[in-house]
Amino acid sequence: MNTTDRDKFIEELDAKLKSYEGLKGDKYKESLREQYGLAKRFYGFLLKPDGVPDGKLFYDIAMPMDADVMGWIVELPFALFDHGGMVDEAVDIGNLFAEVHSPDNFFGDMAAILAEAGRREEAFDRISKNLEKFPDDAWVIIKAGHAYQTMKETDKALELYSRAYEMTSPLSYDRNGVLERLVPLLRELGRDTEAEALIEIEEKAEKVQKERYRKHEREGTSYSTVENKQEPVPASSRKIGRNEPCPCGSGKKYKKCCGK
Repeated sequence: MNTTDRDKFIEELDAKLKSYEGLKGDKYKESLREQYGLAKRFYGFLLKPDGVPDGKLFYDIAMPMDADVMGWIVELPFALFDHGGMVDEAVDIGNLFAEVHSPDNFFGDMAAILAEAGRREEAFDRISKNLEKFPDDAWVIIKAGHAYQTMKETDKALELYSRAYEMTSPLSYDRNGVLERLVPLLRELGRDTEAEALIEIEEKAEKVQKERYRKHEREGTSYSTVENKQEPVPASSRKIGRNEPCPCGSGKKYKKCCGK
């Protein structure tokens, strides 16, 4: 592939994605078939002579663009399903782009989509493969729990939510993801005491955090500075570029997600 062809495709992709941003209602629904076709063309554009998609080319195209390519492609499967009723197309896009970007995110979403579409056996199969491939990924486990909950497999959903809960830290993005699903489910089952206990743990953690922050303010040191002196700064806490993938795992660029 030469530079001219790539630049021409990038311009077309950028223009198309910008045109979709303002669409609502029926016009947006009508655009979904075109979006599906564009995504398929994009994937075909990434294929190397051996038929394997070029992950580096995906990022080389996506990162410099003004349009949020990664956010679009991550959200497209749910858009196809939720607004267009296009289950097969949604699964197709998820399976294809899992080869080049955020496979845990795509495969987790595929389980949820299949469950919501009532395709139970496919959903169970996808969940099983996800948990085997990503046993330590909290969001894969959370999404598996959501899929089981959708299919009325409440005991299994609770088991997975509890597993994800044990893997996460208070006040973290991942812990919030668990709680926003687990707490309502416990209340729905009449287990209010358990739900309130989980909330209380988070409230206590938040109180401790605020007290530490106030203490550092009184001492004239910033909370982040003191925390950084107490333990090494993990690589994931470095300054994040506006066009880099958001560390929350959404698949979107940082500027389009938590960096707004």
